[in-house]
Amino acid sequence: MDALSGQRLRMFIGDKSRMADRDMTETVIRQSAKLEIETKSVTAHICAMANAAPQQLPDEVVKEMRPERIGYRLRLLREALGLSPSEMADMLGIERTYWSRFENGRRAINDTTAALLVTTFGVTLDFLILGRADKLPVDLAMRIRQVSEK
Repeated sequence: MDALSGQRLRMFIGDKSRMADRDMTETVIRQSAKLEIETKSVTAHICAMANAAPQQLPDEVVKEMRPERIGYRLRLLREALGLSPSEMADMLGIERTYWSRFENGRRAINDTTAALLVTTFGVTLDFLILGRADKLPVDLAMRIRQVSEK
């Protein structure tokens, strides 16, 4: 192969790779636009569901689901376990300020933290979110009851 043929071959291969890159870029752009549209439609559906749910729940359930009420139960749990706020945050591996915001009702508890509480301390989501203590382990329920009566 002479030098000129080699140069033409490299140019041809280079052009093909640039075309392939451009085709892939167009494909990615088209896919991202499609995903964005699908994401928007799913988000709109979820938002519509979130807006409809509180209307279907009894008022007492909606009241118990407020961050202030959940925060009160988080404080009861923490005190029943004999932990300080900083010890509780450290045991869960979260920032101390987050725990403070959860416990004081300034921030709604997130799913991850609620799951950590369930797996670490044996508390139920029914208790945390709805205030129902009937399914708590007996010893934990007794300690929480004692703390709440102080």
